[in-house]
Amino acid sequence: MKKILLILLFTIISCSSDDDATVNQDTTTTVVSETSTTQPIVNEQSTTTTTVVNIAYEFDVEKMSPLTGKELPAEIWLNRPRRLLAFKVDNNLAARPQSGLQEADAVYELLVEGGMTRFLALFYDNNSQFLGPIRSARPTDPTLIRHFGGTLIASGATAGLIPSINELGVPVLEEKFAQGSLFRISSRKAPHNLYANTEDVRDVVDDKGFYFLTPGADPLYPFGLDQSNWNKGATRITIKYSEFTTIIWKLDGDKYSRFIKDSYSENKEAVAHNFISQDGNYSDILKTETVVVLQGPLYNDKATTLPSVLTVGVGSAYVFNNGSYIEGTWRRSDIRDSFELQDLNQNPIEVPPSTQWLHLLSNDGSVTFSDS
Repeated sequence: MKKILLILLFTIISCSSDDDATVNQDTTTTVVSETSTTQPIVNEQSTTTTTVVNIAYEFDVEKMSPLTGKELPAEIWLNRPRRLLAFKVDNNLAARPQSGLQEADAVYELLVEGGMTRFLALFYDNNSQFLGPIRSARPTDPTLIRHFGGTLIASGATAGLIPSINELGVPVLEEKFAQGSLFRISSRKAPHNLYANTEDVRDVVDDKGFYFLTPGADPLYPFGLDQSNWNKGATRITIKYSEFTTIIWKLDGDKYSRFIKDSYSENKEAVAHNFISQDGNYSDILKTETVVVLQGPLYNDKATTLPSVLTVGVGSAYVFNNGSYIEGTWRRSDIRDSFELQDLNQNPIEVPPSTQWLHLLSNDGSVTFSDS
């Protein structure tokens, strides 16, 4: 009799367990992302629901920066349309530390004669009360700002260069026409002492007609949030322009800090590349969230014989952000176009919306990176 009771008790417990299992199979689990669109996928073997996270990004020409890809506060984009201003900034030892580069929407760094570099500081939505030192134009400059319908601001240029820049559809505001919006400071020696208030320059450009084209707002290149095809391993980036100039970026938090090593100094170690405010009391290291390297063939400009880098065609490209990187190619059929970026498998590269520092590097230069 005891055996029969034990068998009946075991049977009742087994049935109860089966009921619990059935209830668990009917439970639905959903993973939700507040910043992403979601689409449920249902397993045919059960009723459990899983969520695939799709990171959505769409460039809004009205409300976003074409130089960072970021959405702007309403008080900024409501003041559009604005014209892009590109300032040629010196990088001679006597020009350091520079001012205003940290306030630019984006910065290009370009090879010039002697293996040195200079900058194109691009101002579209931002401004600086003290930017400089401003130096002379170079042949590559107009090829990087033509598609924005922008104006180049420079101290001057080698004989014959300004007309050729104008022929490409890019006006040039020189010091002699700047009506005080470019000014010399006494604390530095010429030619490294020409500075600008970017809003004063904008007023002169608009009032005196130093423009040819309607302002453009197409982005530098495609921005986006997809980094699924990126790789880790880029907390330190070394960009060698020449035997004279090497730039090193080191990841600090979510930004890269800039260091420079060149033949100006006997110091074999790279030193922090700082900026300084107008009052001369505040100095900090230059930083950026994203570093982009575009490589192209080196040639000598016909009008000036100055070294230049080709920006139309196809070349190698590297994009670095927050310790990750992606390698691929850039392509461009005309200086009126934005850059198209593809990875090594010819898939589109999406550059994260962020501050941008772009290195235009000749094919003779080199790019190396690591986590050390």
